[in-house]
Amino acid sequence: MEFKQIESFVTVAQKKSFTKAADTLFMSQPAVTSNIQKLEKELGIKLIDRKAKNITLTEGGNIFYRYAVEMINLCAQAEYSLNEYNNNIKGTIEIYASTIPEQYLLPYIVKGFNDIYPLVLFSIRHKDSKEVVDEILSGKINFGFVGAKYPSEALQYIDFYDDTLVLIASPQKNYISDSITINKLAGEKIIIREEGSGTRHLIENALKKKRLHLNMFKSEIICDSLESIKKMVALDLGISFVSDIAVKCEVTSGYLNKYTIEDLDLHRHFSLVFSNNRNFSPVEEKFKDFVRSWNWDQIFH
Repeated sequence: MEFKQIESFVTVAQKKSFTKAADTLFMSQPAVTSNIQKLEKELGIKLIDRKAKNITLTEGGNIFYRYAVEMINLCAQAEYSLNEYNNNIKGTIEIYASTIPEQYLLPYIVKGFNDIYPLVLFSIRHKDSKEVVDEILSGKINFGFVGAKYPSEALQYIDFYDDTLVLIASPQKNYISDSITINKLAGEKIIIREEGSGTRHLIENALKKKRLHLNMFKSEIICDSLESIKKMVALDLGISFVSDIAVKCEVTSGYLNKYTIEDLDLHRHFSLVFSNNRNFSPVEEKFKDFVRSWNWDQIFH
């Protein structure tokens, strides 16, 4: 069993494509295929279902995948230790992030970490909070940044930013006070995020505590783009609830008005989420510690 065979298998499993895996590993597709075939022959079991429309792992493939990732991480730890000995820390950190962390918070964290470890590379992809957690649980990714917590004994969350949702409305719609009650909004049109979004999850739970539901609003526009939501609100197509950090510029410029809902608990934490059942590479351990100790006062105050 050779390392390049294990690496090929793990990369195909993560990318769900032989072509993308080959590009990632700077290999030809036939070479990647050959590596996996040799691995399957040595193990005496099929690892990948090639008959399916999309690349999927067999039951045996899923079992081996967990060990294969551990083997790669152990190799990375050995390489890291030698690099650290030579004062040359490097590696790649892959992250899935929901909308607000990805757009408004993660860039500062990446910049701060890169200032200390300039040879570390990042791969960042957008998913909603539920998708991020599902990918962590499946073992496809090590780190996620989310705005909603989904309880599981297999997961650990590190809170790194306190957030509050605010009501945003077009300047054409002037409420009397900057602070209003939720019942004042009954019958309004609302523009809201998709199922699986941490923002929507928080709104639905807050309404539920008041024995209310989204059907208290006149109609819904469902949109997975925060920028589109802000644009539609500015055009007076409806109201919406968004993170305060996401509309600072628009409110300051007068493009949007914001209000607090005095009788709804719309506070939450943004968190780094990862699996308790995973051995992390040394550079990933450094990143966890960095996020845990991050101080936002130096950025926003």
